[in-house]
Amino acid sequence: MSVRIGTRSSRLAMWQTARVAEALRVARPGLTVSVVEMSTRGDEVQGALPEIGGEGVFTERIERALLDGDIDVAVHSLKDLPVDLRPGLLIGAVLDRQEVREVLVSRNGVPLASLPPGAVVGSSSTRRSAQLRALRPDLEVRPIRGNVETRIAKVEAGLYDATLLAGAGVVRLGLADRIAEWLTLPDFLPAPGQGALAVQCRAADETVRALLGEIDDPALHAATDAERRFLGLLECGCSAPVAALAEPLGKAESAAGGAVLHMRVRVSAPDGSGSIEAEGSGSAPFVLAAELAAKVKAAGADAILASVRTRKVGGPGAEPAVGPGARQGLEGMRVLVTRAREQAGPLCALLEARGAESVVLPMIRIAPLPTSPELLDAVRNLATYDWVIFTSANSVDVFFHAAQALSGAAVFTANGPSAAAVGPATAEALGRWGVAPAFVPADHDAATLAALLGGDVPEEIAGARILYPRAQAVREEAVESLRRRGAVVNDIPVYRTLPADITEPDLGTALSGGLDAILFMSGSAVHAFCDTARETESLAGAARHAVIGCMGRSTAEAARARGLAVHVQPLENTAEALIGALAQYMSRRGQGD
Repeated sequence: MSVRIGTRSSRLAMWQTARVAEALRVARPGLTVSVVEMSTRGDEVQGALPEIGGEGVFTERIERALLDGDIDVAVHSLKDLPVDLRPGLLIGAVLDRQEVREVLVSRNGVPLASLPPGAVVGSSSTRRSAQLRALRPDLEVRPIRGNVETRIAKVEAGLYDATLLAGAGVVRLGLADRIAEWLTLPDFLPAPGQGALAVQCRAADETVRALLGEIDDPALHAATDAERRFLGLLECGCSAPVAALAEPLGKAESAAGGAVLHMRVRVSAPDGSGSIEAEGSGSAPFVLAAELAAKVKAAGADAILASVRTRKVGGPGAEPAVGPGARQGLEGMRVLVTRAREQAGPLCALLEARGAESVVLPMIRIAPLPTSPELLDAVRNLATYDWVIFTSANSVDVFFHAAQALSGAAVFTANGPSAAAVGPATAEALGRWGVAPAFVPADHDAATLAALLGGDVPEEIAGARILYPRAQAVREEAVESLRRRGAVVNDIPVYRTLPADITEPDLGTALSGGLDAILFMSGSAVHAFCDTARETESLAGAARHAVIGCMGRSTAEAARARGLAVHVQPLENTAEALIGALAQYMSRRGQGD
């Protein structure tokens, strides 16, 4: 007999798959097991999970392959599996829950109680964030994305002071030495199903179901059934601030032969201001779950969860607005977009979708540089590089236009270098040229890209040859960081940004109706704007009264250096996050916060 196991390709997913494969081989000596690696939407999309649709983002494609017969079983982290399974599928085995506790990973091993007020803790889990805020409301919780290794790398690189992780995953990856503290129960209750492995199969496949029954842990299966049923009865998904932990009461069994379970549950307010808890015992998992769901609903859990369902105002990287009267859009606002005209379209569409009037007044224009001998040599010898790093859509288009003219053919081949993109817009630009980036950091920043390159991918960065097409006259921290780590970097200017030619009629049209906000996407646009405002009092006056929004740390630093008050700076460097953060700022200001 042979079994094909479908799984994600992350290191943790592969560990879990190997554990299931081992259990199957022990149960059935001589069994042939093969592994089919797959990519999921959660692996490819860089936004915070609640914003990209956290329910099923790591499982849906694998489940589809299972239904289509491309694989025989699928291995998941049970906590990632939606409560409502696809018709035709079932969980044939639950096993290997060794640890349910959360852990804190921090710089220099500082425990939670010793983190200073204002320390930045990374977590994109509303449940973890809520429980953390309840204990330490003086800490700043920010979204963080990436696998376990990536999140730890972000802490060690100084992007966060600490992060919260499921202890089971950290231990399974052999990273227990990075744990600063095991967080105690019940202060931090886990997600339903946390720490357990789930093996799915087709409901109609009796042979595979019998095989999975041989590796199933019945007591654990019953416990996680209770946890997941509780979540389902609250009609919320795995990204909700809901915790549940069911445990068998020693060797006690009911008269019917099943394990007697004790379960503790919690529904938390996202801001940590309060929670609703209940606990109880029983031998029927679904009955126990229903009793506890009824208790928390009677105590007001539905109101908390209703606020969570309607709180997506700020988009990725922005704290959502909650409470009565929260403004959901930008109705009636005139917002100045300073980006180059050919790149302003997506930003304008996002503004208009929220009810704002977008006013395009480009402050810069992109000018390709004449093809240099260095670029010509790099394109001809592209196969000698390990990576090509692109930090803007501009660098992508200029590079490929030059390469196309020089080589007359596609420059990226199977034996050539990998491409890295600073963010989704740059990745999309690469896609238009038929190139899928091998690496896109969750935090869309060139310095972050450099800090994590080599941590999220198997290649060692020391000694790697990297081609870095960039803007002229831009000081690249990423280049310096890569060189400090031993990489050989060939950074070649391929374009430059120039001040746009702004006419008096253009300026008059932009200012005629007043400006409520001004958005900057680059430091170059900031400098060009301020230079123009220095000669144009009407533009300078508009800047003094408008809300200023900046995408990215370097853009905000440039704005502050030129005397602009930065009101909005999202945590993620995307247009969606910038517009979301602007909406959130206006909502708070409208409420007098």
